[in-house]
Amino acid sequence: MNLIIHLLLREPEFSGTGGPAEAARRLRELASEIETNVPDFSACREGQRIAGSQDDCSCIAYLVEL
Repeated sequence: MNLIIHLLLREPEFSGTGGPAEAARRLRELASEIETNVPDFSACREGQRIAGSQDDCSCIAYLVEL
């Protein structure tokens, strides 16, 4: 399994003054969410979204088999 992080930098919150600082904040949010909700990666199925909102695809994490 491989952890894939998708961060869509074209989203409005990442442009302008947000930029890299906002991207870093969102990545920290993903990391915290993963740490809280995924105690055992072996229990996650291929392609499973493991962090990030279902309503916001600008920043998500999921597991896949490459």
